[in-house]
Amino acid sequence: MAQYYVTYTDGSEQHIPADKVHFETDEDQYVFTNDSGEPTAFAPCVGVLSIVRMPEPDRKAVTG
Repeated sequence: MAQYYVTYTDGSEQHIPADKVHFETDEDQYVFTNDSGEPTAFAPCVGVLSIVRMPEPDRKAVTG
């Protein structure tokens, strides 16, 4: 599962595990979801400075 790095205007930060994020206009919040579309986290839009999807580590097998 991917990770999102969220920063807030108050200086706090958060790492959120999720595959996707979208903005829910009716609720004024960001919804982070897994690959099945189930919510993993919610973030109110007020105070969010940035949302960045972090690169996933290379998952290639290393053989010796």
